[in-house]
Amino acid sequence: MPTDDVTFEYQTGGGDQLSVQRIRTNGPQSGTIGPRPDHVVFWLADGHAVLTADDGRRCEVRPGLPVVLAAPVAYAFETDATRMTLLFIAPSLLGEADEPSRFVQPDPTDNRTEPLRALLRDVVDRVLDPDLPDAERRALEQRVATVVLSTFTRARSDVEQRMRRAIAFVHEHAADPITVADIADACGLSERGLQDVFRRRLAVTPMRYLREARLDRAHLELTSRGRRIVTVRDVAHRWQFAHLGRFAAHYRARFGESPHETIARTSGLRR
Repeated sequence: MPTDDVTFEYQTGGGDQLSVQRIRTNGPQSGTIGPRPDHVVFWLADGHAVLTADDGRRCEVRPGLPVVLAAPVAYAFETDATRMTLLFIAPSLLGEADEPSRFVQPDPTDNRTEPLRALLRDVVDRVLDPDLPDAERRALEQRVATVVLSTFTRARSDVEQRMRRAIAFVHEHAADPITVADIADACGLSERGLQDVFRRRLAVTPMRYLREARLDRAHLELTSRGRRIVTVRDVAHRWQFAHLGRFAAHYRARFGESPHETIARTSGLRR
């Protein structure tokens, strides 16, 4: 809550995904900001501020430096600024479907902040414009989302937790006809967010990872058959490979032999 006896003037505008609030105050303030639905990127026109996150991390803010307030984090603040701008960003615009992320503040000297600073100078008045056409607003929202994600990286623990949930879901449901949307739902990301995490962490798409997991399970079954009689068709279908030719091609690329060669080789070893 802000300090008593401080008055505020607001200018607001935008849409559900992205909105702007300009604030003028008449004096120093301090208080707390609890968790909220949206992420907030804010910057000061004058003065300075000190933010302390609920995990104890402290951030000093100087004029013109964009800082992100992650939606699930509570902050204590002190500031003597009289003019500030806040950009409210829906988590879904950043590819988050369920649990909003925590973000790491870049170092004030990090040149990654410069593209965002330039973008903010360019877009704030346009976001505030009530007559901005819907198509232009959507394009502007995507542009902001791209630059914000390139400036503020998700906290490592957050990324790792989501990644672990996605990977566990893939392996638990490898025999089921799951989709990218199913995996995204399981780890609390949108499909776009899931694609981004997999590309950055594993350099593959989620569906490529799922295919590799299924190939591993098929290979394990073909090499651990015991006395059971299995066919390549049965194994392929069990692991959701509907096209036998493509299954055989992917299998050979991964294991250096065809499924039939695996059966023949392991059968020979067990005579």
